[in-house]
Parts: sequence; C-alpha cells; structure tokens
Amino acid sequence: MAATTDDIRASVSKDIAALQQEVSRLQKMISAQGAEAYYEVRDRAGKAYDEISPRAKTAVAQIKAEGVAAAGAAREHAAATTTALTLAGALGFLAGYLLSSHQAPPRQWWR
Repeated sequence: MAATTDDIRASVSKDIAALQQEVSRLQKMISAQGAEAYYEVRDRAGKAYDEISPRAKTAVAQIKAEGVAAAGAAREHAAATTTALTLAGALGFLAGYLLSSHQAPPRQWWR
C-alpha cells in the first residue's frame, strides 16, 4: 500500500510540474501577443496623429483668421452689432418666457 501511495504522489507531482510548465508557456505566449498588439496600436496611433496634425493646424489657423475678421467687422459696425445682439437677446427672452408659461401649470410661491 505504501508503494501505491508513493506512486500516486509521484504521478501527481509530475502532473503538477507539467501543468506549471504549461502555465509558464501560456504566460510567455500571452505576454508576447500583448507586446505585439501594443506596438501595433502605437504605430497606428502615430500614423493617425501624423495624418491629422497638419489638418488640425490648418483648421486652427482658419478659425483664428475668421475670429479676427469677425472682431474687425464688429468694431467697424458697432451700432449694427449692438442692435443685432440686443434683438437676438430679446427674441431669446421672449421665446423662453412663452415656452415656460405653456409647459408647467402656475404654482404659488409659498408652496
């Protein structure tokens, strides 16, 4: 009976050692795949940045130029700008007042 127990222990020890080697092999394989995926994603992100960067710089320059032009036009026509902004504000206030009066029933302030 002692020989059988020793045989079982030896067999289990061999199985455990084989499983440990398999887990180690799988960990190395997963690590290699993860590193490969990382470098691939990094390269794609770098290429995307290289393609988008010039376009973004051009867009920012155009936005700045349009802002300068709009500010210049507002300075040249200050009365028209003030009138347009006042009219837009009044229309917004009127629209908000009309929408709020039709959406909810009136409530007393003390409740």
